[in-house]
Amino acid sequence: MTRTLVEGFDRGAVTLARLLAREGRRVTLAGPDTASQQALALRAKGVEIRAHADLDANPGQHDEAFLDVWTPEVAPRVALLRESGCVVRCLGDFVLERSEAPTIGVTGTAGKTTTAAFLAYLLRTAGVTVHTSTTARAANLWPTDELLPAPADGVVLMELTSSHLCFTTRSPRIAVITCFWPDHLELHGSLDRYRAAKEAIVSRQSPGDVVVVNEDDVDAAAIASGSPGRRFGFSAKAEVDAGAFVRGKEVVLRDATGERSFHVPARVDGPRLQALLAAAATALAAGALPEQLGPPQAPPFRATRVGQLGDTELIDDGMAATPAKTAAALRRRAAGSVVLVAGGELEIAGLPVHSSPEEQMLLEQACAEARRVARLVVLFGPAAARLAPFFDRSRIVRAQTLDEAIALASERAEGAKVLVVSPMFPLPPADRERIAPALETLAQARE
Repeated sequence: MTRTLVEGFDRGAVTLARLLAREGRRVTLAGPDTASQQALALRAKGVEIRAHADLDANPGQHDEAFLDVWTPEVAPRVALLRESGCVVRCLGDFVLERSEAPTIGVTGTAGKTTTAAFLAYLLRTAGVTVHTSTTARAANLWPTDELLPAPADGVVLMELTSSHLCFTTRSPRIAVITCFWPDHLELHGSLDRYRAAKEAIVSRQSPGDVVVVNEDDVDAAAIASGSPGRRFGFSAKAEVDAGAFVRGKEVVLRDATGERSFHVPARVDGPRLQALLAAAATALAAGALPEQLGPPQAPPFRATRVGQLGDTELIDDGMAATPAKTAAALRRRAAGSVVLVAGGELEIAGLPVHSSPEEQMLLEQACAEARRVARLVVLFGPAAARLAPFFDRSRIVRAQTLDEAIALASERAEGAKVLVVSPMFPLPPADRERIAPALETLAQARE
């Protein structure tokens, strides 16, 4: 009998444990927290429940382990399980294994969610049944229990982060790679291990599979080269042999049958254009291109316009938990035109963020971009102390909390073209979800 560990007591873990127990496995459901009532009910199905468990000290003996997506690859339990011969997996890997429908996985250091959301829109517009999760945190399209049991019709579309991919044993039929740079290295231990996690999206593909890649990104293109499958590219800078690119004001799609072109939708900035190109190239590769390339709605928290405060545009970029994402939001802004709210937490999963040499360089570059465009920077939270040395004292204001930072920024926004909340550091989910309502309140108060 296969011995299987499922980590955590959330709905996804409970659903997976129940499914595996029905298949006759010897399942242990374990985690550091108190077990939920739904988890405790599984004892009647023969599932062992280990609440308040220290898995890093003693994960137990198992043949397979399905770990939580927030588990760092550097966690001691990961090494202990692997050393014992256990196969370490995640819920997303289970979906990849069991899905009878074609699977599409989107990864990259940035742009995953927007690309996946745009792709879902394009495929559905073309009449395809798309199975994707709607309950993941912060509008991410990560695999959740909504995909269990794995679908048999249409296509399965999943956003796969490095924290998913480091625990996978399979690759999707169509793998999409948006970009690659050093990020979240604290979760993996090194740049090489972070890259290896991303490479997993293509490392187990077959010649009949497909990779879709950003040909403008050398490192992403190198990862795609590990796929034995057909290659489709996308580029905002040059033509590609097969895939999507920009020619003048047209998005051009090219494959073996020829070319089709669509007008670039209005109000599509650089990052969203890249996401749209990625989605269009993937739809082309899937053979399900809609007749029109309309402007899909972007997911929230990602450089989203919320409203107007006088002449100042209000932007929620709360998902920018890394410096390079903030730099992307600021890059096309004019010098001295921005009031920036930045800060957040210095750790994630108990590990220091942006601490590797590679990430420190990206932090310096992002702050240089912020110095160029910002007339004022409002810093908040523990990360304020780390960010402050990068800026002239006369151009920064310190706040204890995010709410205080937004209020201070609004009081000093006159003359700025944009007020953007783009933290550069991680935020608790509850804080991120308060950004848009706070900005909307500012806009409504001025009306």
